[in-house]
Amino acid sequence: MNEGALPSLPVTESELRTVLLAQSVEQAGAVSPPELEEALRQAVAAARQRGVARVEVGDVVQARAQALVERAGTRDAAIAALARPSARLRWLARALPIGALLLGLAADRIANAHRVDLLSPPLLLVLAWNLAMYALLAWRAWRKPAAVPELPQALRRWARPARRGLAARVAADFYGRWFAATAAPFAQRLARVLHLCAAAWGAGIALSLLLRGLVVRYQFGWESTFLDAAQVHAIVAVLFWPLTALFGLAPFTLEEIAATQNFAGQGAAGSRWVWMYVGLLLLVVVLPRLALAAWARWREARLVRGLHLDLQDFDALRAALPGDVVLGVLGASPAQADALRAVVAAHAEQGTQDQLRFTDAHGEPVDAVIALADAPVPAAWQGAPLAALPWAAWGESWVLEPVLFERATALLPQRGAALERLRQAWEAQSEERFAQSLQALVRHLRAAVLDPAGYAQHLHTLDAALRTLHGQPPAPPEAPAALPAPRGDGTAALAVGTSAGAAAGAAAGAKAGALIDVGLGGLTLGAGTALGALLGGTTAWAVRALQKKSAAGDVQRHAVEAACTHYLVITHQARVPPEGAPRLAARWRAEVTGTVAAHWDALEAALRPGAPPEALAPLLRTVLLGVLRRSFA
Repeated sequence: MNEGALPSLPVTESELRTVLLAQSVEQAGAVSPPELEEALRQAVAAARQRGVARVEVGDVVQARAQALVERAGTRDAAIAALARPSARLRWLARALPIGALLLGLAADRIANAHRVDLLSPPLLLVLAWNLAMYALLAWRAWRKPAAVPELPQALRRWARPARRGLAARVAADFYGRWFAATAAPFAQRLARVLHLCAAAWGAGIALSLLLRGLVVRYQFGWESTFLDAAQVHAIVAVLFWPLTALFGLAPFTLEEIAATQNFAGQGAAGSRWVWMYVGLLLLVVVLPRLALAAWARWREARLVRGLHLDLQDFDALRAALPGDVVLGVLGASPAQADALRAVVAAHAEQGTQDQLRFTDAHGEPVDAVIALADAPVPAAWQGAPLAALPWAAWGESWVLEPVLFERATALLPQRGAALERLRQAWEAQSEERFAQSLQALVRHLRAAVLDPAGYAQHLHTLDAALRTLHGQPPAPPEAPAALPAPRGDGTAALAVGTSAGAAAGAAAGAKAGALIDVGLGGLTLGAGTALGALLGGTTAWAVRALQKKSAAGDVQRHAVEAACTHYLVITHQARVPPEGAPRLAARWRAEVTGTVAAHWDALEAALRPGAPPEALAPLLRTVLLGVLRRSFA
């Protein structure tokens, strides 16, 4: 759903009721934060099951509201009752017109039980009141619509927390929201009921006259202290003009009016006059009121069909939505594209519903563009914000990943909340993987100290554990390569060889460093650098060092250096393109050896058999983080 093109969401009256009630439930604290999160999670999952690629507010607001109302309703029947329209109001809307009809029927007479008064005050009052209402309706239709009364604020004052319970606060807040959102349809619904009541009242009066005429002989006439026959004739002519003009009925003559003054004699038969009264009521009261009721019903239905939710009012929900962020990648080399896929795969299971996706498909819409190198921007991406961010600035190591989110947040401030959650999820996942790697290193080093003869197997176990943690394929079981000539003249050093599988570690002298190949051509450590060569080299110097009693400290130091290098290689082998390998190789030669040497006293103490088992991991963490931060500054 594109909220930029659809700032409001059409809803039915029932859906609007549910959403507004959910807002009141949330406002009153009738559901806990975990329940809010669970309702949103379920709504997002349902939206994605429907095939929604990017979840927006309109995709989840209804399902989330339904879940919140159900949770609150299960604990409080009064809140559950608010989710359904009031049955009392429905019955009242039906009963009022029926009551008005019965009220009209119950009127014993318009004037006298046996005569029809041409100047009957009750009849004239009914006609005058309806004509006044028509004039008022015409005036209100001509002027601007009146503002909605301040009922919501009054309800909120009525539901002060100190005086009302939870259900009362929810009800007050809900009815305030409901009145504000449905004032126009409610006004038309009320008008329809009132028009029906007026029509039923007029119809009741007419039926009362007709039914009473079955058992009573009406006589007509008139009497007045101040009016003469001519004046009464003029009033009657105006009063019954609609009937005489529309239906061609004969008007009353002056002689007929004069003959019936003061109900002279026995009076005239009243059937004609009764039918004139009934026709006048139908023409002036019943039919216009039914037409107005039908008009109000049509407007009510039109307004109900036009109900909508303003999606701009759901900022808190929008901030809590999972971020489906698509970043276009521009200028990536094939090696960088492979490395990017490895990074995304490493964070595939990030424990959050937020999604960060990269694409190099130039025809696919994106939220922002990350340029790894200078390249022309495709037409489909030219409207998206762009930032130059080389791969080495954020992708070569997990310690650099926050840089990506900082730059993405600057490009997409409206998605800052989702990007922050993504950043936290990525960092938490990297930290967890780093902690698990440290435990694997600790197990390896302790095993190497306790069982030096099985060092090769311990290294194989470490390699398998690190590869599993970082999603790398198992190393091929290749035979150890021939040991090269010793490098160095007595100083411990870590060298970087080639990626053709021809690297190995060697021992030469009491302090000769382990020559460990970490793939100069790409740091791939898979098919490029044979695990057998690494195992063979480290086993060679370990076995030879064991032949010298005085070399025990050097063996432990080389084991720590080899384990730390192994972690660095496995962690970055899928991230570092071939062109970046020489830079890291040169850096790591000095960094690993120097950092281990700087912390060697504490490391050696932690490696002793009687040392606490939890003492080694913090030291290795300090060593590796120091190397990482200096290598990827």
